[in-house]
Amino acid sequence: MKITFILKNGEEKTVQFTANQSVLKVAEKNHIPLASACEGFGACGKCHVLIENLQDKLSPISDLEEDTLDKVSGVTMNSRLACQLILNNYLDGLRIKLV
Repeated sequence: MKITFILKNGEEKTVQFTANQSVLKVAEKNHIPLASACEGFGACGKCHVLIENLQDKLSPISDLEEDTLDKVSGVTMNSRLACQLILNNYLDGLRIKLV
């Protein structure tokens, strides 16, 4: 399965993923520059990303993720935390924009 990251400079990088990994872990594994100060616990908000497609296939946003996003600037209806977004088989072809 594949996921495409749209980097801040507009470059796109498509990489493989397996189910049950967070978007943050996939980014780290593939050397994609995605910040995280809380080591994936959903507390810092630095791994804020925008989802470009397949929103209807994402897991629901948790209370923790929603609370953290409330503290982040530039949040939209398509905002998620990469550390809290767990990939599944339905997300093949997901496009994520780094902010």
